[in-house]
Amino acid sequence: MLGLFRRAKQPRALPEDELARRLLAPGYRCACCNEVLDAANAVRLRPIGWPHPPAPEPEDALERSGDVITERYARRGRDMLVRAHLPIPVQGTEGHVFLSVWANLSLGDFARFRSAQGRGDADRLGDLFAWLYSRVPASTGPVLTKGLLVPVSEGGMPVYWITDPKHPLHAAQLDGGMSAGDILALYEDLGAAGLVGHLRA
Repeated sequence: MLGLFRRAKQPRALPEDELARRLLAPGYRCACCNEVLDAANAVRLRPIGWPHPPAPEPEDALERSGDVITERYARRGRDMLVRAHLPIPVQGTEGHVFLSVWANLSLGDFARFRSAQGRGDADRLGDLFAWLYSRVPASTGPVLTKGLLVPVSEGGMPVYWITDPKHPLHAAQLDGGMSAGDILALYEDLGAAGLVGHLRA
């Protein structure tokens, strides 16, 4: 009878280096279900103030009026948005995780960027001022944050760097990153608890 009242076993705590390996490994296979994960690139955030955006449409949908979202671009009211990777170094490794966020460009820069992306030479534009248009962390992050959108060549996903020193991720991007455990806590805050469960299994 005493066995009925034994405390359930707590999941074993994984060392930081193993968490980092699982977080960064391309094609990591979950130990509990055999699912293949790409955890470093798995977290995709929605634009601020758009809790339930529709499924992405083809890019020519941007030619019509009204709100629209595609895989790479979006229009929300007067705001023109570009999807970008926000890199965070993983402490103790040479790797990064990349949050998929939205950045708000001016109308002129948006048009220039989209045209250059189509030609494959957006990297020639240089850094572009942009507001971070995703809330990170979701629970405590500021609503709008200053930063730079850095285009890359051959139509690749641009990179977003936070320039506001008051933002909680500013120091992490520039000064040594975050531990794997802290990144998983951030993932949970951003709504990716299921992914975190696979990585800790």
